[in-house]
Amino acid sequence: MDGSKTVILVIRHGNTKFNKEKIFRGHTDIPLDDTGLEQAEKTGRLLRSIDIGNIYCSPLSRAFQTAQKISAHQKKPAHIIKDEGFIDLSFGEWEGKGFDQAQKEYPEIYNTWVRTPHLTHIPGGETLAQAKGRSWKALNDIMEKHKGGNGLRVFAIVSHRVINKLIINSILGLDESKFWQIKQDPCCVNVFEYRYGNYFVSKINHSSHIYNMKDSIEIMDF
Repeated sequence: MDGSKTVILVIRHGNTKFNKEKIFRGHTDIPLDDTGLEQAEKTGRLLRSIDIGNIYCSPLSRAFQTAQKISAHQKKPAHIIKDEGFIDLSFGEWEGKGFDQAQKEYPEIYNTWVRTPHLTHIPGGETLAQAKGRSWKALNDIMEKHKGGNGLRVFAIVSHRVINKLIINSILGLDESKFWQIKQDPCCVNVFEYRYGNYFVSKINHSSHIYNMKDSIEIMDF
């Protein structure tokens, strides 16, 4: 066995106007708001002592802007690569609608989303299984590129709440029915190691650089 280790930082993007107003985002390209930009800046400062090789991110601007802030704090700016595999879940006809509006217009589907998300089929959107399949494939394709060599290698993925949850589900060996059992704060950092062909969990939903413990506990996941 060699002494190589790959570390994967899975990061959620910062806050947007749609987050604050509780509007379904999905593939809608909404940028970070002022709060989100500040959160991304704090995340960049948190990670500045870590030598990150590449940053893979969703092509949506809220993820790309977060990746840019992180890269800017590196001693040598990290190479940012947009990857469609990490784009947010498509919410189809729900995109641009507030949570209350979606619940009123699609009561049965909304109730399924809240209680049994793995069985939800939003009109015109993706299922969790579809999004999990593409994001898991994207992660493992990256791991193929990074395998081999010696020493420590670190790369980051900047994505969305839903996609992060699904990646974590996959690493923990959980199916999509456990979707709501993992929380992801804005600009949280999840840390995983990859050694000897296996993933190891180091940190999940680390957000102390953004929120104190009380505020993190009070944040509603949905």
